[in-house]
Amino acid sequence: MEVEESLQAIIPTAKLGQGYGMTEAGPVLSMCLNFAKFPLPTKSGSFSCVVRNARLKILDTETSVTLPRNQPGEICFRGSQIMKGYLNDPVATSSTIDKEGWLHTGDIGYIDDDDEIFIIDRLKELIKFKGFQVAPAEIEDMLLRHPNVADAAVIPMKDELAGEVPVAFIVRSSDRDVTEDELKKYISKQVRTLRPNRHSW
Repeated sequence: MEVEESLQAIIPTAKLGQGYGMTEAGPVLSMCLNFAKFPLPTKSGSFSCVVRNARLKILDTETSVTLPRNQPGEICFRGSQIMKGYLNDPVATSSTIDKEGWLHTGDIGYIDDDDEIFIIDRLKELIKFKGFQVAPAEIEDMLLRHPNVADAAVIPMKDELAGEVPVAFIVRSSDRDVTEDELKKYISKQVRTLRPNRHSW
């Protein structure tokens, strides 16, 4: 999202947009309406709307229950363009396409009130913190919005009590100073579940 916004600031007249797809899905699953015959605006960071010949749902990664709008979960698609399966690999096929024909992408995201798709992380990269699933990319995005942070990377660290805790590696902006406590407070205001177990270096 920050890359798109930065580029838009440099080239304000440019039309920017993102699409979403994967080989297993034919491959296009969403297309940016900025480039349609009759263009419609899309939000920064959005992958726009699902294509007409596909259906989308967001599943809770723990319960497999379908989630409402604006709730992050695993993105799943179904449609005639979805692959039949992986050649000679029934195990991989069954772990990707369920019995109802839904393709499980492994991407974590949500759909908003305007039917726009947002992707925030990969399922395999989620940090299991005290029963909560924390997306590293979401924390990284928050950190990168801090004026004194030039770059950030978040990884899991094993913890006896919490299971895993997020660890943030920070690159300070030039000629700027920022403390670990300052960043902890900054993040904890936005992600309540992480209090107070967060580390940074």
